[in-house]
Parts: sequence; C-alpha cells; structure tokens
Amino acid sequence: MVLKDCSRCTVYTPQGKPLSRAEVVHTKDYIALYFEISGLQDVRMRTVVDFYDDRVGMIRAVCSLVVRRNPSFPAMPNPWMADCEILEVKDSLQRQQDIRARVKIDTGFQSEGHGAFYGVIENISAGGFYVKTAMPLDRNEKISFQYSFRTAMRTFQARVIRMQRIGDEYGYGCRFENLSENAEAVIREYVYKVLKEREKRKLQ
Repeated sequence: MVLKDCSRCTVYTPQGKPLSRAEVVHTKDYIALYFEISGLQDVRMRTVVDFYDDRVGMIRAVCSLVVRRNPSFPAMPNPWMADCEILEVKDSLQRQQDIRARVKIDTGFQSEGHGAFYGVIENISAGGFYVKTAMPLDRNEKISFQYSFRTAMRTFQARVIRMQRIGDEYGYGCRFENLSENAEAVIREYVYKVLKEREKRKLQ
C-alpha cells in the first residue's frame, strides 16, 4: 500500500485541470475518495490524484477511478465517491523535507510581548515561516496570526527562533507551535499548491 496515513487529496480531470478536493479513506487493499463537490456523474476514468499523506508527504499518482453515487448519502455529506486504484506513482515530496514555498502574505500578527503588528510572510512550510516586519521582537517570543489557507480562518501560533536586521526592518525565522494535524495538513496542501502553480507557469 502506497498510502500510510492519508485523509485528503486533490483529484484532477483527465485533461489535467483540478476537479475537486476529496476526503480519503483507505485500508490495506482499498482506497475510497469522497468528493467535496456535487454534480458529478457515474464514470470510469484514468487521471492524476495528489494525495496528502501525513506520514509520507505528497504523493502524485496516476489512478483509475470509478466515480459513483455515495450509498451512505445523506448520512455522509458527500453525495459522490470513487473507488480508487493507484496505477503509478509519478512524484513524491517527503514529509521530512519540510518543503518551503516562496510567498507574499501580508497579515497582522499578535505578539505576547509587543502587541499587534503587521508583517509579510516571505516563505512558509509545515514547520514554520520567515516574516519581515518593522516590529522588533525577542528571540523565543511567541507570536500568532490568523489566516485562511484553504477556506476556514484559523489562528496559528509560532515562536521566533532566529532573527536578522535588514535595513529598517527585521527578518524572523519562526517555528509553528501547537499545530494540530489538520492545520498542518492545510499548510502542507497550500505549500504543494503554490509550488505546483509555479512549476506550471515555468512550463507556459
């Protein structure tokens, strides 16, 4: 079994366009996907699926999907599901690598020692982020910010672990703290999406 501890994925159309995110339920011999969207139809297709595995990392695989109505609907909120068979693993980004993505997220922060301030997150991974700000902070200081990496707004806590002076600003390397498994998966999925979109632009 390729998957070890996977609960979410992104399914693409055979033409390579994002179709839907889906919940993943898997055992040793079986993988089922439960789609977040409605309006699908019964179909068998061969396509690419990005699996976000909490133990392995991101796995991009060519899969055979049999899309059908979910017999457990409406007890389950997903009206459509798919029986999934992984045919070929195309790529894998290991969880331990803490893959980083360059970003520009301008957001507000709250510091336990210096109050509210604004900063720009310039790169991020599931382990932490690097932020530039005019606010002087202390090493080991706790900070937090709110952001919606997927849909729901969440509060993320972090601790300053390294710092540098950059002209009139400061740059801080921060490590996430008290990150739930779901929140970590949200960030990891966001990072993979940013990297994938950047690779796509390079090919255009």
